[in-house]
Amino acid sequence: MKRLLILIVILAVLGSIAWAVAAMTMQTAATRWLDDRQIEGWVVNVADVSVEGFPLDFETDFTDIQLADPDTGLAWSTPRFRLEQEVFRLDRITAYFPETQTIATPQERLTLDSGAMLASLDVRPTANFALDGLRAELGALNVVSTLGWSLDLDRGLVTLDRMEGEDSRYDIHVNASDLSPPEAIRARLDPAGVLPERISHLSSVTRARFDAPWDMAALEIARPQPTELEIEDITARWGDMLFRATGTLDVTEGGVPEGELRVRAENWRAMVELAENAGLLPERIRPTAEAMLEVLAGMNGSAENIDATLNFSNGRVFIGPLPLGPAPSLRIR
Repeated sequence: MKRLLILIVILAVLGSIAWAVAAMTMQTAATRWLDDRQIEGWVVNVADVSVEGFPLDFETDFTDIQLADPDTGLAWSTPRFRLEQEVFRLDRITAYFPETQTIATPQERLTLDSGAMLASLDVRPTANFALDGLRAELGALNVVSTLGWSLDLDRGLVTLDRMEGEDSRYDIHVNASDLSPPEAIRARLDPAGVLPERISHLSSVTRARFDAPWDMAALEIARPQPTELEIEDITARWGDMLFRATGTLDVTEGGVPEGELRVRAENWRAMVELAENAGLLPERIRPTAEAMLEVLAGMNGSAENIDATLNFSNGRVFIGPLPLGPAPSLRIR
């Protein structure tokens, strides 16, 4: 029994030493990464970097951290940020965000308040921490902009999984519920106030190919840009309006989508009203647009629902020969 106790004590001491050495290594690596960003011209301020969690976890805490990338103009600050790893699963990282954080661009500053925000990442440490999987959860999110708008989200979930045998192609699922759009946008889209205050559901299922893997270089150098989107389903419901889309888009180096989306629009007349209010549909062509859409709806046997194809070509979006406006930019800043 005495020998067993001695063995247990020796193993405990060795385990403690091993944990302390690993913790010191992780703390040094985190500090060195911040120092390297500062050498590259980033703005880096952090009050403290510490590692806790003995004996089964490594919990790396960053206190009062501020990061700003001069190349993109993006800046992020928060009073506390934590990365957590299990001792025996260093390829799995959980990021815990605080209730309040700030994201700034050259155009505006966003303040994010959330009841819950965390992200679980599966990575490959030997491949520059390339991302194999991601699960990000949001709860009770409020975003306020210095440009005067704000939005609220009750719940949100984003998952990303690298496809088997691919380095930079991912399955991406997004779900959001009970979203309150910015009041200024809502007032512009719906000046009569006939729609519900909140969009009840937004979701998408997409396979996306990027020009590079999502790894540490995506943070340190440049964000990977999409080159192809296979959209299995996009669904949005707001009041009695329902929009669904599926199709494939190629994305140019400039972020311009090219291809086709098959769409279904329920209560399309309300959507036309929103498009005109938003300035996407000029008043002078609204009668022509409505006449064409009525024909499309009649072909489907329903006066209020449309099944059609959106064509993305030369930086514009068309439904048949009718131009709907410029195509959205898909560049990731």
